[in-house]
Amino acid sequence: MIAIVVPTIRPKSYEGFIDTWMGWFDVHNVKVVTVWDGVHPMVCGKTIKEVMGKYSDLIYNFNDGVRNLGFAYVQRFLPEVDTIITMDDDVEPSGDTLNDHLDALERFVPTSWLSTTSEYTRGFPYGVRTEAEVVLSHGVWEGVKDWDAPTQLVRGNPDVTFYKGVVPKGVLFPVCSMNLAFKRKMIPYMYQAPMGPKIGLDRFADIWGGIEAKKDIDRLGWAAVTGYATVKHTRASNVFINLQKEVKGLAMNEEYGKGEYFKLFQEKRKRWKEFCGLYS
Repeated sequence: MIAIVVPTIRPKSYEGFIDTWMGWFDVHNVKVVTVWDGVHPMVCGKTIKEVMGKYSDLIYNFNDGVRNLGFAYVQRFLPEVDTIITMDDDVEPSGDTLNDHLDALERFVPTSWLSTTSEYTRGFPYGVRTEAEVVLSHGVWEGVKDWDAPTQLVRGNPDVTFYKGVVPKGVLFPVCSMNLAFKRKMIPYMYQAPMGPKIGLDRFADIWGGIEAKKDIDRLGWAAVTGYATVKHTRASNVFINLQKEVKGLAMNEEYGKGEYFKLFQEKRKRWKEFCGLYS
């Protein structure tokens, strides 16, 4: 079974999301896990306390990292789910996006060698062609891309060509949770970084969570791929609001891992793994 985890604080956007995707949800075996953000976030009718217990402090509201509550709900209450796909409430399908993610997650790929073509050419060792199980499929976007505010302010929404393939071992990449799929065994490693008013940071929950997830993927001998599944994203968020939200995080991102915040982040990740271990 697939769990679709979608965080939202906008009823109209959420209604449009469900209307747009319902046909594909009917095609696939899907359970929609909606995380309602706000003063008191809820997921599938349950409060943070009901889902997290003594680990409730791991959930931060008023930011898209609140989707952690959806991941926790799947881990604790939906043992039948084997694949999690998380999306924002303003994306639309491009073809069979869900099946494209599922196909990507069925692959075994090389991580120590990089093919320079879409096929394996002369000299590519046969022994490494299926060396690692794909556990994370990073999707991409038609329409409005996932820009940071300075880029959006200066360049608008330029056309880009997306890389499609394996992210090699030891290589980091910006993980966007707007269109992201992963296997159940990745949940303990998929903690979105603390953000929101309580922290004074925003817009880097998935980026920094993705850095740590990729490190774990490499350490465990698994693989991540990108570019196999696409969604349509037509809504550009307000660039000036985004700039205000990103100011502090932009500088921290350039020196990732330095400072007290990242000590807090690592402590929260450790406790997230403890929580997941209780319901594994």
